[in-house]
Amino acid sequence: MVLHDENGNLIGQVVKNGRPDKGMPAFPSLTDAQISDIAAFLHKNVYDAANRGTYQLQNIVTGNAKAGEAYFNGPGRCSTCHSVTGDLAHIGSKYPPGDLQALFLYPAAVSRLKAKDDQHPKGPEATVTLSSGQSYSGTLKRLDDFTVSLYDSSGDYHEWTRGPGVKVNVKDPLRGHRELLDKYTDADMHNLLAYLVTLK
Repeated sequence: MVLHDENGNLIGQVVKNGRPDKGMPAFPSLTDAQISDIAAFLHKNVYDAANRGTYQLQNIVTGNAKAGEAYFNGPGRCSTCHSVTGDLAHIGSKYPPGDLQALFLYPAAVSRLKAKDDQHPKGPEATVTLSSGQSYSGTLKRLDDFTVSLYDSSGDYHEWTRGPGVKVNVKDPLRGHRELLDKYTDADMHNLLAYLVTLK
């Protein structure tokens, strides 16, 4: 309806008459100017949704680099796995700030996007041992209270119902990143990004 509406000619009818069968009350006392404002708002939302790909991130680096360095070496415990002279050397010049922030917030999702040639991109590794003693190892696909599934080194998919006869051991190199997602404050994220972009 919004796509076919012109200056509120269709939206106005719905707003004034309501849709009682769908639980929407009528608003017959709204003025033409108010209807026009509502229509403009709805048209703007449709336009923004259609053109969301043109949105440009601005002013993403707003944190304090010194505080970010303190977080990196302190409560964030980033330095226990990463080195600013090793794996993170020059990372600030390798990625734009938005991508850099995505890398430390959602590294698994980013690695899946980058693994274009890999049908089953690397994630946590799992070993499933059955009561018979037979075991299977590979890239974990799913793990919940009911099932566990993985892709083995040949790319074959395996799935089991979890229970006493199915032992699961998971090795997740991104565990630290996943745990931090529940702990980051806005300031932590902004400060950490501000620090990482200085690593030129």
